[in-house]
Amino acid sequence: MNNIQKDLGKRSGIDVDKMKQAIQKGKLEDYLNSSLSSDTAKQVKNVLSSKEATEKLLSSAQAKELMKKLGLK
Repeated sequence: MNNIQKDLGKRSGIDVDKMKQAIQKGKLEDYLNSSLSSDTAKQVKNVLSSKEATEKLLSSAQAKELMKKLGLK
């Protein structure tokens, strides 16, 4: 597991491998609701529902690296 995955897991409780599987199955919302605290899931959903926030987040070097690991880019 790389540093980004470790950091993401520590700070948010997100299991990157399980999240990747959920994305591939089209079940991201189910994963968020069942695997994260309600506050964390709400924060993730808020970012994903805002085009500006999503673009800002995805432009970071950390997000680009994570997307590579998830096989999204």
